[in-house]
Amino acid sequence: MKMKSMMLLGCLAVFILSGIGVAQTDVAAERMQWFKDAKFGMFIHFGVHNKSEFNPDFDAGEWARVAKAGGMKYVVLTTKHHVGFCLWDSALTDWNVVDQTPYKCDIVKDLAAGCKAEGIEMGCYYSIADYHHPLYEPKYQNRPHLRTGTVPGADITKYIDFMFGQLEELCELYHPCLIWFDGGSGFSNPAYKPLLRRQELVDMLHSYGTISNSRLGDDDALKYVDYLSMNDNMAPSINLGVYYESAVCMGKSWNYRDNDTVKSPKVLLEQLVSIAGNGGNYLLNVGPDQNGLIPKEMQAGLKTMGDWLKKNGEAIYGTEAGPYRYEINWGSITQRKGKDSTSLYLNVVDWPNDGKFTLFGVNNPVLKAYLLATGEAIKSESKFNASSGQNIIALEVPKDAPDEYVSVIKLVVAGTVSMDPAHMQLNDGKVIMDAYNATIHDAEYVPGKPTKAIDMKMFTVPDRRPLQPSNYTGSWDYQMYKKPGEGIMPGRAITVSGFQTKGQALSWDFKIYKHGTYEVVLNCSGVGRQNRGVEGRLRAHVAGQSVENRLNFYNPGEARLGTVQIDAPGTHTLTLEVTSDFNNAPRYRSVMLVPVTQDK
Repeated sequence: MKMKSMMLLGCLAVFILSGIGVAQTDVAAERMQWFKDAKFGMFIHFGVHNKSEFNPDFDAGEWARVAKAGGMKYVVLTTKHHVGFCLWDSALTDWNVVDQTPYKCDIVKDLAAGCKAEGIEMGCYYSIADYHHPLYEPKYQNRPHLRTGTVPGADITKYIDFMFGQLEELCELYHPCLIWFDGGSGFSNPAYKPLLRRQELVDMLHSYGTISNSRLGDDDALKYVDYLSMNDNMAPSINLGVYYESAVCMGKSWNYRDNDTVKSPKVLLEQLVSIAGNGGNYLLNVGPDQNGLIPKEMQAGLKTMGDWLKKNGEAIYGTEAGPYRYEINWGSITQRKGKDSTSLYLNVVDWPNDGKFTLFGVNNPVLKAYLLATGEAIKSESKFNASSGQNIIALEVPKDAPDEYVSVIKLVVAGTVSMDPAHMQLNDGKVIMDAYNATIHDAEYVPGKPTKAIDMKMFTVPDRRPLQPSNYTGSWDYQMYKKPGEGIMPGRAITVSGFQTKGQALSWDFKIYKHGTYEVVLNCSGVGRQNRGVEGRLRAHVAGQSVENRLNFYNPGEARLGTVQIDAPGTHTLTLEVTSDFNNAPRYRSVMLVPVTQDK
């Protein structure tokens, strides 16, 4: 059996790790900077469905060519998914594509060669969970229904040794830019996490210049790994303050599906600019068929993205998150810092048809403004508005959008950007205040608890489970468990939960430029039961007024409390208070002030 080779690799790992410190090696730090600059990658979900018949006539290098044409800088392949079947010629197990199929070819090796030929990088998806390996104990599986029963001879400690050996094998043979961990939810219990030996594992990967993601034991706080992986198909609408990657299906399935519904180029490009603007990478998934062919509809969409990036890639590659860290409904901002100036890229999805574009809160002088794709100059005027206490940049833009999908305005300003830190009015007059950045006012004081959800660093909470007192490992250590009496907490998909008890409140400071009448609108998720008579009520206080109501859902996920009159521009505070208990409160994403009438 090939598994006996594991002992040799394990000894090698101990030898290598003995000379490595806890901190990243220089080469790993350089790799992380490359990753931040790359911005756009291809995720490939591919596996063998029938071992005895798998013998396609395909070139894995074609995947790299399609990725390159789409403007992608790296490819991540499912080298070992949950069933444990390996797409490379592993020395540690016969359960692989070379030993078990007529194909007899090392797919990972061929893809690595193809990526090298195209000048892009390759990463390896690796599932911690393994449904096939005899050493894997059921209670650590990533699916609850698989966690029952016993497997004679199973030993999770020995399986982790095997995993270490395979990961080192991948690094030795193929030099991946990253390891994309998955399937580790069976280790969510704090008592199980040490089994993964996370520091030791990450140090080993860093010794090869390989970085890794946060699905290695729910490491959202990045205590060990290099970057955050969002939940599947999820992209935050705000800057989380940590570098992240959003893995998103191009269709509706991770794997190949006949007649799949593929996202339009407009949706894909909107997602790309939004993710880049909020400080992340976009990992776009394709599912080749059993012949290794990426569907033509997906290839066409990727080609459109690649063509857009040829004209506008300056606004994406090598940029940083924009200076406004909250939600922007017209698109996104990315930035590139120079020695004496900063380039701001306004990636406009919702182009104004009146030829007027307004940017609030940037305090730097504007040196020049133009359309990135064509170089056409744009007239700009910058002035301080004393009544609202903010700088306003007014741009005169063409009435017709220059690009079919996303139009980019390049704004060059003097020095490093100075941006007003408040939530501000956007180009259409709305003010969007996200719940993750709200100040939390619990009904009872909770010692040591951060006052904002964003500071708790729990970004990928699936469903927070009750934690028994015997399992406490310390206060506010960012576990994905619900503690008794913890009050308002982060919820799934960058929301807040637990906001349901009388006396609790959330508050925001914001700046407004135009006074007038505004509707208070709540964006919520998990609200299906709210339409069936839940008695909870909320009250919004702003500008000396209050409006109180039940959650009235006129649109899915959108509840209206009522209207308020804001008579003066400037800085205001909105406080949202629970006035009667909810039985099943929704998860809150944001509160909006939507203009009904405004001062001209």
